Amino acid sequence: MRRLNFLILYLLYFIKITNSQNLNFTSEIYNWPHTLKSNESIPDSFIQAGAVILNDDVEVNFSNSYIKRTQSIKIIKEDGLNYFKTISLPQSFDVTQINNPMFKQGRFNKINFTFTKNFKITYFACRISRANKTTEIPLNITTKKVYYINPSGDRIFDDQYLFTFPDLDIGDILEYSYKAEIAQSYGNEQFYFQDCFPKINMHLAITVMAPKQMVNAPIIFNNNIDSAYFTRKLLTQNGNTYQMYDYQLKKLNAISYSQNVLAGKMLPHVTASGYSSNKLFFNSSLISTKYIYSTKYTWIFIPDSLSRKVKVYDKNGASLRKFLSKFSRSNSDSTKISLFSQITDSLNAFQFISAEEMNYSKDAKYALTSSERLLKRQITEEFLFDIYTNILFEEDLFYYKANIQDRRLGSHSTQYRAHENYELNFLALPVRKSFKLFVPNFRGLTYYPDELPFYYEGATCALFPQNTKVTKYVTGIHDLKFINTPLSTYNENIRIENGTFKVNTDSNLIHVTMKENLSGQFSTILRRYYDKEIIDSTIKLEYFKNCTEKPNSSNQKITKSNQLKVFPFKSTYHCSEQINISKNEINLSNWFSFLYKGENFNKPITQNYYLDFTFTDIYNFLFEFDKPITIKNIEEFNITLKNDYFEVVSSLTKRENNQYLLTCTTKAKQYLISINSTHLLIEYISLLDKLNNIKMQIQY
Repeated sequence: MRRLNFLILYLLYFIKITNSQNLNFTSEIYNWPHTLKSNESIPDSFIQAGAVILNDDVEVNFSNSYIKRTQSIKIIKEDGLNYFKTISLPQSFDVTQINNPMFKQGRFNKINFTFTKNFKITYFACRISRANKTTEIPLNITTKKVYYINPSGDRIFDDQYLFTFPDLDIGDILEYSYKAEIAQSYGNEQFYFQDCFPKINMHLAITVMAPKQMVNAPIIFNNNIDSAYFTRKLLTQNGNTYQMYDYQLKKLNAISYSQNVLAGKMLPHVTASGYSSNKLFFNSSLISTKYIYSTKYTWIFIPDSLSRKVKVYDKNGASLRKFLSKFSRSNSDSTKISLFSQITDSLNAFQFISAEEMNYSKDAKYALTSSERLLKRQITEEFLFDIYTNILFEEDLFYYKANIQDRRLGSHSTQYRAHENYELNFLALPVRKSFKLFVPNFRGLTYYPDELPFYYEGATCALFPQNTKVTKYVTGIHDLKFINTPLSTYNENIRIENGTFKVNTDSNLIHVTMKENLSGQFSTILRRYYDKEIIDSTIKLEYFKNCTEKPNSSNQKITKSNQLKVFPFKSTYHCSEQINISKNEINLSNWFSFLYKGENFNKPITQNYYLDFTFTDIYNFLFEFDKPITIKNIEEFNITLKNDYFEVVSSLTKRENNQYLLTCTTKAKQYLISINSTHLLIEYISLLDKLNNIKMQIQY
């Protein structure tokens, strides 16, 4: 029946969105309020960009439910031309959606577009200035259906409007202007001022109606914005009070490395989600309720000791208890941490069923309850968190719901809820004066207790107490609290490759045996790749290379020899392969698995740069030749770089019995590289490129 109801609702929704597409705006005549300026002075620091945004004027009126934008762009190079040849509506104002890593895994991989409820274009106009002559362009528009996957796995469809400018050329100035109706929200309600290309002038105006009890309190929140660039005024009209926010910024750098800028932490932007939340939650009756955390965070926290959650002895509960009955209990494990660790380890081995698969696979996935699936060694994405919390409730375990943000996208403020769309919940169980952290089988990725991917390390985490009935009252234990998650160091995130390379000079073949030791984040990221499991696609592909993936390699074999399930989660692999070489040289190109390549840093870095994590990367390659040889360019391998941020030390030394030892150690020691020190990053990468393209020249 649930499946039938879903299909009916889906068909009704599809009919609705099919009929909602409206192109009436194409007949609207737009009168430009100003002439197109073509003499805007472009700063020298911007002139190398593919395009420069001369002016960007955005008005968002949540009270009257519309958005306006007028933007003029100078096209300088081919990449700028390709970028602005098509304008897509609705537009995103969130730079963290540019190559957004979260959208590459699970349900998020369908999101390449900003979803905004009830988006209806009122007008769209565009014109081009070329050789001091301005020409208005007739609309060239196409539409297409797009969708994303909501938390229950349903496909939510919408219309995307694509405006193309086939006659646009390098040297032109493009200006477009539009107005659209919106609901009382816009996408994920993050408004960043910067873009892929530099901006000279940026103006953002936001208007909201303030509830009576919120007239003087901020509803739109500023992040990393100097007060000199911002004003807020009150306007009273027809008995209502409106807050009017106005932002003026100039000479904004392009965002070239969105994942390594930590946009939510560093870049100026506005959070507008407080508006819709405040309308729902900020009223006098709610604020007076002592159990609700009534700060500007707008998280509603009601201790479950006030709720009526009870253990139910139905079919679902029976299946859950049958699953739990197989785990051993220890009288010495009073906190049951060991028990829950056993359970988590078991769940990590279960088949993962995505939320989308539950709705759109050929099988009737909803035929079984989530607890019954446990008996079939299955775990479902849609009910994932419920499974873990039901287990904790059944076992009478007090715990905290831990709310955290992907630090690449945002970070918690203890003053207000800043980036709600980038939050994730996992579990924290108290152990003495600390916590043991459990990340559920998230998007099919499994983690050991206390193991966090780098983007949840060193982050502010909000803790909400749960199962409070099983604890004695302690002052503060029932309150929301904040902690910082642990941050691993370059002495803990270590990769060591120890290899023996037996060189047969007659057959021009090397027989390789290798021991790969992974520790910390190297193990967290790479063990799935070595084990041929689901990998974390939210991180860059340069991470995913194993020790046998060398050019001209064959007969690769990899076996796991050890796995440590406690920090630093060490993994060990034994590898072997054969490599074909030339007669007079051994080409070492791409033999190393360095995390950085110069080809990915063709554009200048214009902001502070954040490493994903600090690390130590070590290679010890022992070459055993079957006859006496001389390596003519041995000095090329002697490289040394040492500063506060990076180290590179490599050498090639001759040993006895026709052996040569190549050693290379690289270290990235600091998480933050300030803009004034990014030249050290480039210097470090250039040395890695040199090592990873070197050739060992052999003389017999």
